[in-house]
Amino acid sequence: MRPLLLLLFLAVLGAEAHAHGRRAPSSDITGLAIPSMSHGALLVLEDHFSAILALSDRAKESDPVFRKLKNYTRIQNYYCLWGMAPRAVADEESPFNECSHAYLSGARMLLLHMRDMPSVSTPAGELASRIDAEMVERGSALVQCAYSDEPFYTGDFITPHWENVAGHRPTLFAALSPVLAVLGLVAGRRVIRR
Repeated sequence: MRPLLLLLFLAVLGAEAHAHGRRAPSSDITGLAIPSMSHGALLVLEDHFSAILALSDRAKESDPVFRKLKNYTRIQNYYCLWGMAPRAVADEESPFNECSHAYLSGARMLLLHMRDMPSVSTPAGELASRIDAEMVERGSALVQCAYSDEPFYTGDFITPHWENVAGHRPTLFAALSPVLAVLGLVAGRRVIRR
């Protein structure tokens, strides 16, 4: 219950903030540079995110770049609430859009890196080809958004724009739904007791 109250507090605190505002450039540009992708390409990549991580777990070899990309992608996905925020990738106004760009861009670089790793090179190449074909089929590579040209770095994690939660109805509703469910249960119990 406490995390939910914290989320609500942050949402109320940021009610006056502008939606989809860009952050000030980070001073921490350490680590590997990860180029961002077009908004449309991320929509396709989101469908294959779990498969990319599963494939990375099957790799028998490792190297510093692989470990950095894999760790960054997993941690960034965690910061972005495991991609569970409603419409985080599809809706450019979502407070989770920028952090979604970060972990999905990391997943793309991880997949591309695995094409050069002997134990997973064949399935990584096949998955990359399938993703490319879907992007062409959907015509999604041309759909851009505010974060499509923003590079990310493995030394700098992107958090959601908590200050914009109150202004994004799908996210606000998802945040409030547990509270509404509890209130509904309490009200239902009172009615039953009477």
